[in-house]
Amino acid sequence: MRRPDWELEGINGETFISLNARLMKQYMATYGVSAEDFGHFAITAHDNGLNNPMGFLQKKIDMDCYLNSRMLVDPVKLLDAPPVCDGAAAVILATEEVARAAHRNGLPMIKVAGSAIGTDSLALDARRDILTLDGVAISTRRALAQAGIKNEDVDIYELHDAYTIITTLSLEAAGFAEKGKGVHFGKQGEITPGGKLPISTMGGLKSRGHPVGATGVYQLVETYMQLTGTAGANQVPDPEFALVQNIGGTGASVVSHILQRCA
Repeated sequence: MRRPDWELEGINGETFISLNARLMKQYMATYGVSAEDFGHFAITAHDNGLNNPMGFLQKKIDMDCYLNSRMLVDPVKLLDAPPVCDGAAAVILATEEVARAAHRNGLPMIKVAGSAIGTDSLALDARRDILTLDGVAISTRRALAQAGIKNEDVDIYELHDAYTIITTLSLEAAGFAEKGKGVHFGKQGEITPGGKLPISTMGGLKSRGHPVGATGVYQLVETYMQLTGTAGANQVPDPEFALVQNIGGTGASVVSHILQRCA
């Protein structure tokens, strides 16, 4: 689901940029934070993208660069948003028997330990709380339950960082940060490849680029690389479980997978 609600949003000229600007402005007003508080998400993504040979924006940025980037729709700046780009990715799904046979022949394998979808109203005004991504909360909870693990067992959270506000709200809804505090998560390095909860490990949508239809599969491929120890300079140390999450719209449909490293 890639379009705003036409009757409530699209017909009034709303775009994904303006809708995310609305979310960001509401968050800033509700929790008393500034634009600068979102900058570390973009900076970390760009740092990771530097080491991704398939990255679209291999450009290092700092806080000054972030704060001085062009305003798109206040308060969303150019470096809050993802570049839409071309891209292609593919995964091979197989039964355990087939996968283990391939593994014996040298092909690394991982397990899909959980898979779930959560939905919400397409239009922001129809939601219970526009600053809570219920689709993220539902799909995360269901996927973790299927895998039989808890938040603290997750080694990588490959979230849908289309906008820095979506990163913020996803961290909260998925249970990794308290409501109103997601924007501060990662300021001490927690979201880097060597941190407590790495995100956007190969640059994410923000730096690797957002090929839209291929984005979710890109996330799975990059997480496969992490779990099989083939992520190169951005390798997360010894990960076992990863939560991979792709969002449609501004949170109307959310698909979450728990991927597990196999021996």
